[in-house]
Amino acid sequence: MNAYRGRAILVAAILLSALPLLTLAATAYSETGFYSLPEAMRAILAELGIAGPVEEQTILKLRLMRALCAIGVGGALALAGAMAQGLFRNPMAEPGLLGVSSGATLGAVLAIAMLGGYGPNWRAFVGDNAGSVDSLLTLGLVPAMALIGALAVGLTVYRLATRRGRLSVSALLLTGLAINSLLGALIAALQILLVEDWQVARAILSWGFGTVDDRTAYHLTVIWTGAVIALLAIPFIGLELDLLAAGEEDASALGANPMRVKTVVLGCMALATAAAVSICGQIGFVGLLVPHVMRMIVGPHHRVLLPISFLAGAVLLLGVVVLQHGAAPYAAELLEHSRGKGAGDGLRRLAVLQPGVITSLLGAPFFLVILVRSSKVLND
Repeated sequence: MNAYRGRAILVAAILLSALPLLTLAATAYSETGFYSLPEAMRAILAELGIAGPVEEQTILKLRLMRALCAIGVGGALALAGAMAQGLFRNPMAEPGLLGVSSGATLGAVLAIAMLGGYGPNWRAFVGDNAGSVDSLLTLGLVPAMALIGALAVGLTVYRLATRRGRLSVSALLLTGLAINSLLGALIAALQILLVEDWQVARAILSWGFGTVDDRTAYHLTVIWTGAVIALLAIPFIGLELDLLAAGEEDASALGANPMRVKTVVLGCMALATAAAVSICGQIGFVGLLVPHVMRMIVGPHHRVLLPISFLAGAVLLLGVVVLQHGAAPYAAELLEHSRGKGAGDGLRRLAVLQPGVITSLLGAPFFLVILVRSSKVLND
């Protein structure tokens, strides 16, 4: 226990130190131009109202918004993954594998189609208030539909994977696989049906790759609302998740309320996932990779594991953004300077890849390793 505590303090200190440094780097360096770290710092202070704006304040503000968005999304997805693994008592559980992310994506896609003119004619019902209703729907419909989709899929998977009051690991994975396949087919069908409407089809397609570019204060509000609510639940569910690891009967005997814990955890997991997916699309494997690694380092106690998973997920996705938009273009520029024009084309093209693609490339091999190591569990 003392060894885990010491590791947790060290890891937390490293992550808390890395976040501001990576945020500064993400603000200063990008493929659209490189600014000095002092300029980036002054721009951040200007957004906080502490200093006056710099000459390139608008550009630096957009980069800062992208960095803050990456922190919220990465943290929310990692926290949701840690909650899923604790609730289902399985290190392979995460919102994406269980279909929760796909449910949120389907809800968001349906909302995009409705906003694109394929839904009910709201104007016929609201009359003179049409402008206000349009603004409200534009801001709130996508997150709301994403939350409904995430909750519906989460509840469905949980019920189908439960046998006689016990959760079957094999049924959990198989149900998640089936739900993901079904929802993927529905999303693909919608894309095909709407392919002639280029703007709507393009918006739906972008959801499949995940992006943190061109985000605004509204987007940050949605993301961080879901993340903060999930974070605030940690003191109320951390100990109960530890007790559930020994089984529901033992947890009940020790004073835990399994039904309440399941409801709160599933709701927080769906809310955090829906908030991230509704704004940034699907960014896979963060919820699987981060909590699993953090559990091996800081131990299985959820009061420690959950907040550290949030920090680690934030650092991971922010690091991907820095690599994609800062380190790769900067390295390409240095390479072209030393070896000639065209030498850094491969590195520059890395910036074209969306964060969801990069995290999937990193996470998929890791999942295969976990799956092989857990083969004994699957044969139970």
